[in-house]
Amino acid sequence: MSKSILRFYFLGLFFFFSIESSEGQPELIAGLSGNQIEPIGQFQGSKIGQFDLRNYNFEKDGQASLTGIWEFHWRKMLTPDNINLDKDSSSIHVPGSWHRQGNYPSKGYATYRATLLLSPNQPELSMYFPYINSASRIWMNGRLVTETGIADVNEDGYKPQLANILVTIPSGTPVVEIVIQAVNYSYFSAGVSTAPRIDKTSTLFRSVEKANGIENFFAGSLMSMFIYQIILYFLIGREKPYLWLALICLGVAIRSLIVHGGSFLLPNIIPSIDWELWKKLEFGSVYAVIAFFPLYIYHLFPGYAPKKPVIFFVAVAVIMCTTVIVTNQYIYGALLELCNGMLLLTFIYAIYSILKAWRAKSNDAKIILLGVLAAFPFILTEIIQNSRFFYPKHFEFMYLVELGLLAFLLFQVYLLANHYGKAYRNLESLNLNLEKIVTERTSQLTTANTVKDRLLSVMSHDIKSPLNSLRGILQIYNKGSISQQEFGHFAQHIENDLSKTNLLVENIVFWTASQLKGVVVKKEKFNLGLLTEEIVQLFQTMSASKQITLNHNVPNDFMIISDRNILNFVIRNMIANAVKFSFEGGEVNIIVSRSNEGLLIQIKDKGVGMNEITLASLLRPDRTMSTSGTSNEKGTGLGLALCLEYLQKLGGQLSVESIEGKGSMFSIVLPTETEE
Repeated sequence: MSKSILRFYFLGLFFFFSIESSEGQPELIAGLSGNQIEPIGQFQGSKIGQFDLRNYNFEKDGQASLTGIWEFHWRKMLTPDNINLDKDSSSIHVPGSWHRQGNYPSKGYATYRATLLLSPNQPELSMYFPYINSASRIWMNGRLVTETGIADVNEDGYKPQLANILVTIPSGTPVVEIVIQAVNYSYFSAGVSTAPRIDKTSTLFRSVEKANGIENFFAGSLMSMFIYQIILYFLIGREKPYLWLALICLGVAIRSLIVHGGSFLLPNIIPSIDWELWKKLEFGSVYAVIAFFPLYIYHLFPGYAPKKPVIFFVAVAVIMCTTVIVTNQYIYGALLELCNGMLLLTFIYAIYSILKAWRAKSNDAKIILLGVLAAFPFILTEIIQNSRFFYPKHFEFMYLVELGLLAFLLFQVYLLANHYGKAYRNLESLNLNLEKIVTERTSQLTTANTVKDRLLSVMSHDIKSPLNSLRGILQIYNKGSISQQEFGHFAQHIENDLSKTNLLVENIVFWTASQLKGVVVKKEKFNLGLLTEEIVQLFQTMSASKQITLNHNVPNDFMIISDRNILNFVIRNMIANAVKFSFEGGEVNIIVSRSNEGLLIQIKDKGVGMNEITLASLLRPDRTMSTSGTSNEKGTGLGLALCLEYLQKLGGQLSVESIEGKGSMFSIVLPTETEE
């Protein structure tokens, strides 16, 4: 199986690096920069910052990335009206922070300029700026087209903003002059940090929407894995590896939702939250992984993973996260290089600990090692491309951290599935033996009288079987044959079986009482709406196992006078039958209304229904019928017979309408008093 996972993983890598040529939208699909137009100022003797796209075919070649040398004016806020008057200009590579390309501090302001030469016959185009750190104004052919934040040279008047920018170039425009004012007093990286892109307007919009969809997919996947791991943590004896892995998924998901490729999903949804808070969440979630990942390894392989390095990693993470809380982004953002180094050390710690566990014959070590090695190339590439030692950036990959984590989770999920598979096979073998015992016991009671035969059959099969299964599982667990992780797999099934058993025991108690003492009716005033809601909640686990929706229309203040215990018993049995004979994904509706005859309660399903022969014999008081449900659920046949008997004592009636293959509706009519 591990070889199959490795083949799938390397196929994914091939897809990631080859998708650049697909659909004409490479940079937004796979995270690769688009086709780059060489600035003719470098190679043809023209002015710096010119990009010749006159012969560029957007239909054929797709999106173009304006990566190259731009005109640059440091500490000058120039406009198209006065930029030509400034003779003291320089050049800078885009994309890239200005403080990493020259003797410039990251705090400050500057003006960029580039000129695009386009074909007079070109269609309407648009330019996309993923983000500019940290406030900006953009002019196009002398016209101010957009402003993000407040681009003020004075730090007191400046305000940053997380935003992407999309501006339109009218069709037939032969020359486009772009002037960008960028101001940064808060971010450790400044200026045009990602390459602007240009394409046909309709195509570019689709690309941006597709990119947002991909980012939503990654964030949604990681949030789902966070919830899944948290559920496992609470279900399986609070195993700490699940907790730490859940927090890693949450941290990476938060990073994806806040800032990724210029989508800014959460900031766009909640624009009222300050820019600094989003940055604190982004960097805090990244720095916290320095502690979460070693803690995951340490608790996954106790006894093999050394403790002292974990203490060191946790201390560093606490210091860095505290720095995020108490300082501004310009300060804690500078710790990113330290974070990258610490993350590399955590991988070394993980590999060392896993190899040590592998040598000690740990069954899980091999799979976890493959997962760590699968994630490492993505994380390493992310660290390299964000490092200041690799500027200017001539390429850009996106979603690396998300892909790395999902690659690791692939192996983690396989590991869990392997555990569950072994546990299921063991349980299946155990159930076969238990069923054999139950069958033998049942055959020994066939000579008993009718009452004793019915009661002992129920007790030995429908009640004893799930309890014996539970006891058998506990015996195996106590002997150490299965782990807590494997035991947790059966929790939901056990809960479902016990819910059915509980209903069955109540039926037997009511039946025994009716046989020994007769039916005693005790009327009282009670809230039918609350009773119905309580019953629906009791069946949530059973219905959820078949993906069945339970609906009712009973108001919360619906007061009636009747026997609460009898009505509770009858409605529960009706709902149990409806769930039992409904198909997966169906629904059961409880409808209460008043009629001339009294109170009308209808339980309607869209299940298997009944033919005319079954329907005719269903409500005969001298007959009890038991039929398996749509998921092979068992029954005793007592429930419906008891419901009919008790309703008759209340002066009520029970009728059935059914169409085979389409469902059934049980109607209860009670001559009861009601209150508004």
